[in-house]
Amino acid sequence: MQTVINGVLTNYELVNPKARTPVIILHGWGSNSSYWTPLAKLLSDKYRYYLLDLPGFGGTRELAVSSDIPEYTQFVKNFAQKLKLENLILVGHSFGGQITGDYSIKFGNDLKKIILIDPAIIRVRSLKTMLKIGATKIIKPLISLFPTPIKNSILSLYAPPEYVQANKYLRSVLRKILKYDLSHKLHLIKTPTEVIWGSDDHVIPYMGKFLVENIPTANLHVVYPAGHLPHLTHTNKLAAILNQILSENEPA
Repeated sequence: MQTVINGVLTNYELVNPKARTPVIILHGWGSNSSYWTPLAKLLSDKYRYYLLDLPGFGGTRELAVSSDIPEYTQFVKNFAQKLKLENLILVGHSFGGQITGDYSIKFGNDLKKIILIDPAIIRVRSLKTMLKIGATKIIKPLISLFPTPIKNSILSLYAPPEYVQANKYLRSVLRKILKYDLSHKLHLIKTPTEVIWGSDDHVIPYMGKFLVENIPTANLHVVYPAGHLPHLTHTNKLAAILNQILSENEPA
């Protein structure tokens, strides 16, 4: 399905359209809504699921200007307003979890609950990654005449794959979001929060315990032996945890 949010053609998938309570699911970096469809179809049919393609991913166009987490947060807010979604549950994975945490801090009154799945809320590896990305600014002019496959191969020696594989717009976004650390604002998240983490996540080191100790309303769930993508590698286990969480808020 498609709609227009502030001039941006926006793609989303709707699962269980006749259910009453809305749930928005935000994907991670380099992903899109289609990666979440199999999981959504395993979840309680008492909820209406909106699987949203964030700007620059899937079928949603880029925002007019290079953006940071606040712009993505406002985009999700505008999406919810456009579709008149109230008292909603917001689910975010990785980069989507970073947006979800920011949304809760800014627009917590809109939310019934948030669910953070391996969220990129605390950027402990950002300095190392930013130094690598910074090195590409020196390397790129030196290899500008090389064929693209060779350029990307060389760049991959200096920068993470999510940067090398991104277009110009998303590279600009990535440089910004890697600096957006919510660790000092966790106490401002007042929305009832569920944190889900893959026990073997090596992309974002396990920080579940830290989050539940610093988010006043948080509970922790661990998916064994999942990595960073439990919705793909351990779909049934993650669905069982989500259904347990959703059952506690199930509409009559």
